[in-house]
Amino acid sequence: MDTTITYRTLWNSLRTQRRDFWRSNLYGMAATVLFLPIPVLIPLLIDEVLLEHPGKLTAFLRAFHMTQPWQIVLCVLLTVIALRGIVFALNNAKTFYALRLVQKSAYTLRHRLLHHLEHMQMAEFEMLKSGDAVSRTIQDVEAVSAFLGAVATTLVASSLTFAGVLAVMFYISWPLALTVVLLNPLFLGFSRLIGKRASSLRRRQSEAYGAYQDLMTEILELFIQVRASNQEHTFFGLLKNRAADIKKVSQAYGYQSSVAQASSTLLTNAVVDIFRALGILAVAYTDLTIGMMLAFLFYLSTVTQPVQQLMGLVISYQSSKPSLDRLNRLLSMPLEPHYPHEIDPFAQQKNTSVELKNVSFGYKHGAKTLRDICLKADAGEKVAIVGASGSGKSTIAQLLIGFYTPSNGSIRYNGIPIEKIGLPVVRENVALMLQESLFFNDTIRMNLTLGRSVSDEAVYDALKAAQLDGYVRSLGKGLETPIGKNGIRLSGGQRQRLAIARLILSDPKVIIFDEATSALDDETERRLYASLENFLKGRTTVIIAHRDTTIRQAERIYVIEAGRVKAEGTYDELRAQGLTMRDFDH
Repeated sequence: MDTTITYRTLWNSLRTQRRDFWRSNLYGMAATVLFLPIPVLIPLLIDEVLLEHPGKLTAFLRAFHMTQPWQIVLCVLLTVIALRGIVFALNNAKTFYALRLVQKSAYTLRHRLLHHLEHMQMAEFEMLKSGDAVSRTIQDVEAVSAFLGAVATTLVASSLTFAGVLAVMFYISWPLALTVVLLNPLFLGFSRLIGKRASSLRRRQSEAYGAYQDLMTEILELFIQVRASNQEHTFFGLLKNRAADIKKVSQAYGYQSSVAQASSTLLTNAVVDIFRALGILAVAYTDLTIGMMLAFLFYLSTVTQPVQQLMGLVISYQSSKPSLDRLNRLLSMPLEPHYPHEIDPFAQQKNTSVELKNVSFGYKHGAKTLRDICLKADAGEKVAIVGASGSGKSTIAQLLIGFYTPSNGSIRYNGIPIEKIGLPVVRENVALMLQESLFFNDTIRMNLTLGRSVSDEAVYDALKAAQLDGYVRSLGKGLETPIGKNGIRLSGGQRQRLAIARLILSDPKVIIFDEATSALDDETERRLYASLENFLKGRTTVIIAHRDTTIRQAERIYVIEAGRVKAEGTYDELRAQGLTMRDFDH
């Protein structure tokens, strides 16, 4: 499926919101129609009142017994003011519906990006810098939305205004109007030339902001390590350099944009001056009256506004292209596979078998991490996976939960491949406890329930099983206690026990411990597993560990070496084969 965003798809997104789109444009068209007579009304008074050349305007007003100059002028003035007021109200209505339309389009675009991020392949997500993702979903979406806003509020209304005003100008003096038409391509060509330069600078500005946000995010996430290493000056110095890059490119972009606007105004004013001179000559050598010449100049000033708006649309288009390119690069990142939910091997089951059958896996552009892995845990069985660091143990855990897709082989629950189960069903019933526990900068309750509605009794039961209930009850705010960024206010052991309590609340049927108790000392780990005995009883459990005390709990052990299964058996069987703790160690 092609996920690329093009200007055609953006335009179609506007058109799908027909009601707001047409309301905006109909109000704009009505404002244009009512505006058209305004510039000519008062100049007509010069010819028909001051120069005493009665015409259609004075004849119309005399039909209502308005014969005095002050009566005619006052009536025309009040009409002009009333028309301007109505035009003002119509333009405000146009802007309201245009902004509503644009914000809906921006929301749709941002929703599409978030949906893509939500389902992105984990291998791709791990390489995506969070600051870059944030800048794309905020700044780049805003840039594209600004262009959409310009299209929605400018394209139809400005084109209609230009056409209407030009028609009146042809009626007043076709030679002067024809000259205006011939000069307009120069306006558009000039704006396109400026727009290309602005587009290049806009791209560099977006890249500078992205680089700054990436580094800023990483420094804030790792600030404790930075300060502990006494490297604040170094890292914040790098951040200041990125800020200097933003200043430099933003100054260039701002200056270029300002020059573009000033140049456009200069060209517009020069053209107006030229036409003033031509108007005087037209009055001197043709039958064009002074009033009509002034009206033509008023219309000329008016026609430059939609021309400048259309020029601005060209510049906005050029400036939005880099942002659109960045959004499309994000959308081009592959998604994790979508497997249909055909069979649920967990339904009506107390436990489930787990099997990796001839599974191989390798990261993109890298050598294979796992080769023909065959591994099985029967329903309710406790299996340990051991091996040296880098042997592929954690990769197996992430394959079991569906984070990665094997290059060949199959992963099965109760003999059913996950391609027929569906990843959401797998993750609903299989829990992965990572070596590094991750937490939101929120309360204990939120980090345990992750937003689900769970009773305090159930929460404290889980905390008790994880040997953390006494600590939480001793806190002044209890479950509502904030734990700081990634649980910084807790010790390493408390964070892992909190993660275990979260695991217990999820009530999984298959549990995978990936070095989940590595931050605990031997005695605490022993007590923890003892307290979890009832919870783990009857549940299929896969333990990735290196401690002898942990490994001994397993009914079967798999030894992984260089991405392959080196040996399997019970603890005593492996020791009988000559394998020692060195083979089990990390």
